[in-house]
Amino acid sequence: MFGAFSDAELVGVAGLRIGEGRKEAHKGLLWGVFVRPRSRKTGLGRRLVETIIDFARTRVELIQLAVVSENEQARRLYAGLGFVEYGFEQKALKQDDRYYDEVLMAKDLKAD
Repeated sequence: MFGAFSDAELVGVAGLRIGEGRKEAHKGLLWGVFVRPRSRKTGLGRRLVETIIDFARTRVELIQLAVVSENEQARRLYAGLGFVEYGFEQKALKQDDRYYDEVLMAKDLKAD
């Protein structure tokens, strides 16, 4: 888990979970990316994801993620960093009585 701070305040986070066991140790899952609203549109989210990518390069071959399909800003960010859409999960999340679909994306670090 990586954090971004403004003075002593945590304003952004991003995590990487590396697969366990021999069959999944080659891939990581980017998760928990969040930037506080007042720190958005500053490039902070991009820097957090770039930090995850740099950290992952010597540890995994592939980074995967899932992003809510309606979150166009995040989808553009990930695509701009080389993540490619490879799938779609309907009703992946449910909050209250509303469902959210997710787009599945991946970045092949060996192809860079």
